[in-house]
Amino acid sequence: MENKTGKYFKYAVGEIVLVVIGILIALQINNWNSNRIEKKKEANYIKNINKQFQLNRTQLDSVTLNHQKVYSNATKIINLIPIDIKTVNKDSLSFYITGTFYNYTFNPQQSTVNTLTNTSGFEIISNLELRELLQKWEELVKDYQEEEISFKKYFLDSYIPYFKNHISFLNFFNNTNVFDDSNVDYSFLSSLEFQNMIALQKRYVSNIILATEIKEVNKTINRIIELTSSE
Repeated sequence: MENKTGKYFKYAVGEIVLVVIGILIALQINNWNSNRIEKKKEANYIKNINKQFQLNRTQLDSVTLNHQKVYSNATKIINLIPIDIKTVNKDSLSFYITGTFYNYTFNPQQSTVNTLTNTSGFEIISNLELRELLQKWEELVKDYQEEEISFKKYFLDSYIPYFKNHISFLNFFNNTNVFDDSNVDYSFLSSLEFQNMIALQKRYVSNIILATEIKEVNKTINRIIELTSSE
């Protein structure tokens, strides 16, 4: 009886050990599958982030270039002040003025970042530096866009209303000389108000292209592209 009891005990212990081993193996396989799925999911996020920030790089370069054109044209007009209405080259002046009539906005692609934000899913990004950059991205863009919003407000509320009384917008839309209209009174070119309008347009756009925020946006985009390209 004692021998049988010992054998049964050993058999039971062996069965328990086998069951435990089976459970541990099953858990390990399950963890491996979960990790594999998470890695695949992360890889898809990384791929989409890289693609979107490549587009953001292109868009920001284009927006910045156009802001710089506005700045350059405003500077050329200011360099002509005081404007002599009789001698100024009106074709060149028309070109410079129309070159300040543009307003550009940086609207980045960030659907993947938004998904991670809305689902609190940043933990899936294993690279801690990349995770931190993505978490700060939305706030960084908002800080940058504040300057664009200020510029747009001035442009729509003051700049356009002023010039609609002094130049031909029909000619502007037709890409012809904005002064080439019998109703245009050139005297406005020598006014203080005209000078201030151009000076403020230059100042608002300079607040965008020279601001710390755009440098941070540029730096962040480049670093995100770098980190997602190396994954």
